[in-house]
Amino acid sequence: MSNGNEHQPNGLRIIDGGLRPGAAANVQLQLPTAPRMGPAELAAELAELYAMALVRDLPFALMQDPHCEIWIDASTRFTLHELLCELRSLSWFNDQALPVPGPVETVLCSRAVCGDADHRRTLRLNGDGQLTLRSLFRGVVAHRGPTIRLSTLHATDHRSPSETEPCSAPEADAPMSRWLDYIERCSGASLAAPAPGDPQPEALITPRALAERLHGSHPCRIYFNAALRLLARQAPLDPGLEGIAPSARVSAQTLLSMMADCAERAFTAAMRMQGRADRLSRPGVTAARITALLASEDQPCGSDGDIAACAEELAGKTPQLLHWVDRMNRAQGRTARGRSDLHLPSLRADLPPHRADHVAKVVVAGALSTLLKAVFDSRRHARLRMVGSSGSGIDIGAEADRLAGDVALARSVTGSAYQAENFNDLRLGEAIACQVLRSRFEAQGQGLSMGFTNFDGRLVDLAVHAHGGSGHATFRLDGRLAPWPMEASRNASHLAVV
Repeated sequence: MSNGNEHQPNGLRIIDGGLRPGAAANVQLQLPTAPRMGPAELAAELAELYAMALVRDLPFALMQDPHCEIWIDASTRFTLHELLCELRSLSWFNDQALPVPGPVETVLCSRAVCGDADHRRTLRLNGDGQLTLRSLFRGVVAHRGPTIRLSTLHATDHRSPSETEPCSAPEADAPMSRWLDYIERCSGASLAAPAPGDPQPEALITPRALAERLHGSHPCRIYFNAALRLLARQAPLDPGLEGIAPSARVSAQTLLSMMADCAERAFTAAMRMQGRADRLSRPGVTAARITALLASEDQPCGSDGDIAACAEELAGKTPQLLHWVDRMNRAQGRTARGRSDLHLPSLRADLPPHRADHVAKVVVAGALSTLLKAVFDSRRHARLRMVGSSGSGIDIGAEADRLAGDVALARSVTGSAYQAENFNDLRLGEAIACQVLRSRFEAQGQGLSMGFTNFDGRLVDLAVHAHGGSGHATFRLDGRLAPWPMEASRNASHLAVV
């Protein structure tokens, strides 16, 4: 329907409203609300952050060995099996509905909280409904890799020696030379391989090394580097993008332009999320309040019931975990005050966790991982030989999922956010990528389709149907039409008489 005015003999003017041909749909992104966590989930979330702090210096290669020992000091050690048993004893992972005695009984079970709570819990368990070492370190992404390892796409990441600076992205049809200059200036990514004399980055052997590498890099650098390597090796695009008009084909500039658009929208959404009134208190604040509660014989007047129930759950179900955290804090030089110190152990003295740390990185990771899975052929498990890969090649879709999980894992290692927040932020990024794909391809008016597996392990199909010079995009989940994620569309007709 096109815009136009028609004058009638009676003097009334009828406004024929609608979208101009080639215009994108008027859609808005609905930011998700903060996760609603009951005391059972809150206790499990905090216990996971404690566990991540305890193993942050353990090599990834040893994380599947249940007999691997972690020494905190000369007299305190534990095995990964013992750590896993402590976590399994929590009501959240046992799914036991046990009331907490008190003036008002609080049920500690996953079903006490509605929304995505049960789904978040399911992602933490294996196919038999048990928490395992592999599912513990998998994070909130549904990939089912046989081993605990980082994404192969880390091998493509290197930093340009030039300094980064904020700059505006060029037009989508700008020459490739301008795009290469832009991504090098804004993120440090570069198509050129490192020179023999350039310093080599530290190997990502431990969670601490992963967190420090990602904390010190631009959120888009690893994704721009991965995209440049995929393009240079002529990785196949999604089959649904073949056969369209040459003017609408996805070129290298088109992909980089969509990545820049996704990153900008993701950063804006992440900052908006941090300014909302319903945001959660930081895990460090919760840990400090639990430390004070457990140190006091009497519950302070007016204390939060959920925090008190969480503290009682941790003290009753995971006493050894709290003991190990206390010993780690003392080993780091915290002042001994004759009581258990259950603050989250700091990652580095000069790197205190802050509300904004890693927030944009996780949303950007969700958006750019989704974009790579949608544009490149991930429906047929396309495999491409990359630098540092072994065997015949890598599965682009699986490695993009792993990379998003790695970014979320690095955020958990710092103790600056709960896994429930990682869950929300990755899916917010996924919704942003779908929004960018929809608006770009609807405006072109060409029939095409893309498919990928989302972070929940479900099949997504995006299709654009050409009609009258414009396009209409549809979103299918496991083969069925579904609403666009987190989008509030206003596509209905509005009639007015003037």
